Amino acid sequence: MTKDSNSDDINTKSSNYYPVSIRDTTEDDNDNDTNTKGSLNNRLLSTASEASAHEYPPDPIDASTRKSVLMNTAGYIIVTEFCERLTYYGFAGSLVLFFQRELNYTNANADVQFSFWSSVCYLTPLLGGLIADTFIDRYKTILVFSTLYLIGLVVVEFSIIPGKVNAGTFYLGIYVIALGTGGIKPNVSTLGADQFNELYSKDRKEKESFFNWFYWSINLGAMISYTLVSYVCQFGLPFLGGETYSFIVGYGIPTIMMGLAILVFISGTKKYLVMQPQGSVLLTAIKIIHEAVWTRRNVLKETASIIDKSKRIFGGSFSTPAVEGVKAVVRLVPFLFAMIPFWGVYSQMATVFQNQGCQMNLNVGSFGIPVSALNIFDTLIILILVPIFDGILYPYLKKKGVPLSMLAKIGLGLIVALVSMLVAAIVEYYRLKNNPPDGNWFDVSARNNITPCQNIDDYNPTLYQQYLAGQTDTQPAYCSQTCDIYNDDDNNYLSLDCISCDDIPQMSNLSVFAQIPQFALIGISEILASITSLEFFYSQAPITMRSVSQACNLVTTSLGSLLIVPLVYLVNSNPNDEWLPTNLNNGHVTYYFFVLAAIMTADMVYFYYISKTYEYKTTAQLTFKDDDENDSIIKSREGSNHFITEPLLVSNISTSDGDVVEIPFRN
Repeated sequence: MTKDSNSDDINTKSSNYYPVSIRDTTEDDNDNDTNTKGSLNNRLLSTASEASAHEYPPDPIDASTRKSVLMNTAGYIIVTEFCERLTYYGFAGSLVLFFQRELNYTNANADVQFSFWSSVCYLTPLLGGLIADTFIDRYKTILVFSTLYLIGLVVVEFSIIPGKVNAGTFYLGIYVIALGTGGIKPNVSTLGADQFNELYSKDRKEKESFFNWFYWSINLGAMISYTLVSYVCQFGLPFLGGETYSFIVGYGIPTIMMGLAILVFISGTKKYLVMQPQGSVLLTAIKIIHEAVWTRRNVLKETASIIDKSKRIFGGSFSTPAVEGVKAVVRLVPFLFAMIPFWGVYSQMATVFQNQGCQMNLNVGSFGIPVSALNIFDTLIILILVPIFDGILYPYLKKKGVPLSMLAKIGLGLIVALVSMLVAAIVEYYRLKNNPPDGNWFDVSARNNITPCQNIDDYNPTLYQQYLAGQTDTQPAYCSQTCDIYNDDDNNYLSLDCISCDDIPQMSNLSVFAQIPQFALIGISEILASITSLEFFYSQAPITMRSVSQACNLVTTSLGSLLIVPLVYLVNSNPNDEWLPTNLNNGHVTYYFFVLAAIMTADMVYFYYISKTYEYKTTAQLTFKDDDENDSIIKSREGSNHFITEPLLVSNISTSDGDVVEIPFRN
C-alpha cells in the first residue's frame, strides 16, 4: 500500500514570467508502495492530466531537440522500482509461511511477528524521507538504503541454510530489510518525477506516462512475486534441492533482483537531475507542536488554539502560515484514527487469510497453488476497477446528481471492508464443513493430506523418540512425552505409548479459490477508502503541509498492523480454547472475523459522526497570510523559505482544484 502522492499542485497561467518552482514536492515524506497500490495512488492523485488543461508558457526554443526523459532517464528508475517491488513482495509474501514451517511458529505467533515487521516497514519511510530532505539528497538516500536492503537479504540467505537455520540472524536480516525499504519507498517515485522539466510540453505529457509505467512496474513485480517466488518458497525446485531448499532458493530470487536493482539504478547516475535537500517540513511541524505544548506550556496567552503559542506574534518562533498549516493538519487527526481499523482489516490478507488458505485445497489437478498467490486477485480487481470507477462510475453518478464526496467514498470503503470480513467468516464455515476427519501420524491419509504450511516431521512420534534418545537434533514441535516407559529391548527408546503428537492439520476439500471474493472485496475497499484517503488528506491540507498530512496517513498503515497484535493475543489468551491455533480445525476463526467485522462497524459509526459536520476546505481557504513578516518570501519547496532580494512580480496560479492564488515570480 503505497502512499505517495506525486502531483503538480500549481500550473502557471502567466505567459510573461517563469515561476521559480512550479513543481510540488509534497510527496517527499510519503511511502511508495506499500503494497502494489502505491503508484496507483500516485497516478490517481497526479494532476498531470489537469495540468494539460491549463495554460503554460510556450516551450523554450530548444524544445524540438530535447531528448525523451522517459526513455533516456526515467526508464532506469522504472526498472529499478520493478526489481525492488519484486524483491519486497517476493520476500514478504512467504514470510508467514517461513515462520510456520521453518521456525515452527504457531499461526498466531507467525501473524504477530509479520505484523510487527510490516509495521516497521511502514514507519521507516518517514526516516528515509527525513534523511533525503534534510541531510543527503534523494539519489544518495536511495543508493545507501538499497545497499542496506541487499545486505539484509544476504544476511537472511546465510541464516536459512537447511539444517542450520538461525532465528536470531534471520531477525537481524529482516529488520535490516525493513530499514532498507524505508529509504527507497518515499524517494524513488519522487526522484523519477524530478527528472521532468514542466516548462516543456513534452515533459509534461511524459510525466503522466511515467506514473503509468511506474504503477505497472510495481504490479508486474508483485504478480511475479506472488506466483513464481511464492511457488518456489512453498514447493521448491526439484533440480535445486526440492522442498528442503525451497526457502533459500526462493529468497535467492529477491536477493538477485535487489542486486540487479542497484546495478540498474547506478547505471543512470550520470543522467539524473538531483535536487539538493532543503529541509523537512515534517521536522518543522514537530518543532512547532513541541514548542506550543511543552516549551511554552506555562505561557498564558489567550489564543484560539494552544498551537498558536508557537506564532511569532504571540512570542513564539514560527510564522503564522507555518503554525496555521499545522493546525489544519491537526484538524484531520480524527479521520486518521478512523483509518487504523481499515488497515488492520487490510493486513489480514498476509496473515489470517493465509492461515485459512493453508488449510484449504491448494491443488489444481497435480499442480500445487502457492498460498500467497491469492493476493493476485486483490491486485487484479484494482487494475480492472480503477479505470471503471474513475472513468465511468464516478462521472455517471455525478451526471445523475448524486456525486460521491471524498468522505462518502471512504465510508463506502469501510463498509466493503466490513463485508469482506463477513465473507471470510462464511468461507471459514464451509471450509470446516468440507474438512476431512483429523488423523495422526499413523493415519496415512492424514499424512498425505497435510497442509503445505506445516512440516510433517513436527508430528512424527518416531522422530521424537529418536530425538529423546540423542540420535537427532531435530525436535518435532508438536510432540510431547506423557510417561516414562521405555522399550524392553532398548532402554534408550521411550515407548511410543508415552509419546503424544497433535493431529496433523488437514487441507479442506474446499478449494482455496473460494477465498477470491474476500480478496476482491479488500481490493474494492482499497479503491474506495485507501486511494480516496490519499486524496482527502492531500487536498485538505495546505500546500506547504501536504507531506506532513500524507506522512500521518502513512503512520495509520503501521498502526493498523500493530492493532492486530493485541487482538491476536486476546483471542488466544485461553490456551485450552485458542481462536487461532496451529490447526485451525480446533479454533474459532469464524469468531475472529466476526470480531473484526464488529470493530469495523464501530469504526463506521465513529466515521459517520465525525464526517457529518465536516466542512471541506479549498486551497484558497488553506492559504494563510503571514501577519508578522514584511519580507518577500517564495516558498519554492515545502518547509524552506527563500528570501528574495530581487524585485518580485505577481502572477496568477491555477491550482488543481480550480482555485486561483497569487504567487511571486522573478522578473
